[in-house]
Parts: sequence; structure tokens; C-alpha cells
Amino acid sequence: MTERKFSKVTIKETNETQKVRIGSDLKPEVSDELIEKWQSLLDLTARIIDVPSASIIKLHEDYVEVFLNNQNVENPFYSGKKVELIYGVFCETVIGQQDKLLIPDARKIPIWKDNLEVDLNMVSYLGFPINYPDGEVFGTVCVHDNKENHYSEFHKDLMDKMRQHIETDLQLLVSNQQLKKLNATKDKFFSIISHDLKNPFNSLIGTSSLLIDKAEQYSPEKVRHFAQQMHDSSQNAYHLLENLLEWARIQRGELEPDLEKINPKGVIHEVTQQSEPIANSKNINLQTASEGNHSVLADREMLKTTLRNLVTNALKYTHPEGTVIISYQKNEEHLQFTVSDTGMGIPPEYLDGLFEIDCKLSQEGTEKEKGTGLGLILCKEFVEKHGGKIWVKSELGKGSDFHFTIPLVKTT
Repeated sequence: MTERKFSKVTIKETNETQKVRIGSDLKPEVSDELIEKWQSLLDLTARIIDVPSASIIKLHEDYVEVFLNNQNVENPFYSGKKVELIYGVFCETVIGQQDKLLIPDARKIPIWKDNLEVDLNMVSYLGFPINYPDGEVFGTVCVHDNKENHYSEFHKDLMDKMRQHIETDLQLLVSNQQLKKLNATKDKFFSIISHDLKNPFNSLIGTSSLLIDKAEQYSPEKVRHFAQQMHDSSQNAYHLLENLLEWARIQRGELEPDLEKINPKGVIHEVTQQSEPIANSKNINLQTASEGNHSVLADREMLKTTLRNLVTNALKYTHPEGTVIISYQKNEEHLQFTVSDTGMGIPPEYLDGLFEIDCKLSQEGTEKEKGTGLGLILCKEFVEKHGGKIWVKSELGKGSDFHFTIPLVKTT
């Protein structure tokens, strides 16, 4: 679940404020090819209807933006122009009502005569809403005229057809993004099965074969060394398989959080106990710190898996004698968890896409430990299913801070 973004628009005709869901950060960017296509449609529409201004308006959280605009010397608007959502411009009513709006002459209508558009000598308006296939708002497509204009049925049909074209383009854009993600997911899945999951078993088979053939030739200390190797390989394979199965269930839509009131101190204690053997083997100082006594609304196993994966990564990439700290603090309506380390750090070019399925970062731990990146992908999936966010700050050679938020239990 991606954290939803909302905007509040004013419906001028009823003087009501409407809360609408807008395109999230994960929506694909409009391609240059589409921009060129839409620009041609706007230019053609302005000529056919014979108006100085034809625009595609994009809605943001606090303002509307002229996303594209036709070129005309009498057009006061320009691409990139932004207007705050405090003026009640025409397109806000279109978005709020989710219906077309026709204003023949705003100067003759009391609620519209003082509008910002009238100040720019754009006195008539015809606009239609534009939405993504999931219902999130993109914005509007509209025309303005500097004289009274009642717009014919042909003009209305033309504008509605343009709206349909734009929404179809957005649907194809989103579908193409989803297809790319599915392909990347498939590639990641087969890569883990064919390589990362195979390696621990190769180690197990090789070590166990040595013991079968030559156990009597080795000292007890050497046998214990081999047993430890086999144990570590088994643990790595088990955790990887566990993550892989959880991830597969998410992809099939079978895994949803079972929310309950949780004191995070108990979960952190469990994760710390599980992680101490790794920390001790590398002589890493594993610490916990927290502010206040808070409860979160979360799935216990998802929260534990998220913390465990982040702590395991931190230990993997921290040098011996280093420090890893698990902490949390209240952040408005969420509890913000942080796993900090004094490790290797992450190259800056990988930070933005670190939690994505197609991230190409492949980095060994300080003791040559292997990693797949699947743990971070799983963390992101789990956190977003709770309506939270996850992000990282890192500096090469100094360490990393992984942050994520989980909703607090609301008090009445």
C-alpha cells in the first residue's frame, strides 16, 4: 500500500471543500512522447474551437499547475504556471464535482465575476476532469475564451473525446509500468532461486561430503568448524526461503496485515535476542534506545520481520567493533523506527531505488556475507501495507540510517 496523497479543492458553486485523492509518487511520469501528442491535441483543439487558451491542468496537494498549454499570443497562461488552492479557480470545481463545467461569461455570474481567470481576461470556460484508472485525480482539460462563449454541442463532444484520449493514455502508461514491475519481479524471483538459494545448499553438500568421507581425519575443533559452517548455511537458506515465500504470498495478494495493539519494546527485544549471535560473532555492539511508552497498530510478525531484516543488513555491512542501534520515537500520528549502523554506507546513486525490485546494487558484507536485496523489498511491502513509509540516509564509509513509520494506536 502506497501512502495516499490528498488535496482539498473548493467547489465554488456550493462553497464546499472537497477532499480528493491525487496521483501518488509511484504513478509513472508522463513520457516525452505523450507530452508531444497532448501538445498537438491542445493546439488543434484551440484552433477548432477558436479560443486563445487550451490547457491540461495537473492537481498537486496545495496548488494546480498548467501542465501543458497551447501557444497563442492572447493566452495569459503558460506551462509550469502554478496557482494555490485558495482562489477557487474554475478547474477546482470541475475536480471537486467530477463533472464538466461550462461558464459562458463569468462577468455575468456573481460567484465567478471576481475569479482570478477574469482578472486575466479569460471570461468563459469549458473543462472536464481527468483521472487515473484507479480513480486518483490527474487534473482537468479545459479551454478559456476572452469573450462570451456558450460552446456548441460539437465543442463539448470534442473536449470530452480529448478527455477520453488522455485517460486512455494514462491507463496505458500505468499498465506499462505494472508490466515492467511484473517482469522485474519474475527476473528477481528466478535469480534468487537459481543463484542465491542454490549457493547455501552447495556449501551444505560440499561440507557434509567432506565429513562423510574424512570425518575421522579431522580434529574435534575442525569438525565443529565444519558444523558451524553447515549451521550458518542452513540458517541463511532458511531465512532466504522464509522471505521468498512471504514475498510470493504478497505478489499473489494473499498476505494482509492482522492488526493489533502492540508495544514495540517487546518486538525489538525479540529481534535483538535473535540477532545477538551474529553481533557477538563480529564483536558488534547491538544497542536499543526508545522515547516514551507508545503502542502501534501493526501486524506483529510483519513488524518483527521488517526489524529483523533491517538489523540483519546492518550487522552484515558493519565492521567488527562497530555499532548497530535500534530505536524509535513519536512522529505525529506514527511511530518512527530507526536502525542505525556505523558500517560501509551505500553509494549515493543507489539510494533512491534501494527498495525497488529492479535495484542493481550487489554488495558483499564486511565478512564477505552475501545478500539478495529481497529483505529490503519485503520491508517496503510490509511497511506500506500498514500505511507507513520507509527511507534511508547513508554516507559511504560512515554508515546508514534506515527509517520507517507505523501508525500509532489512536487514543480517544
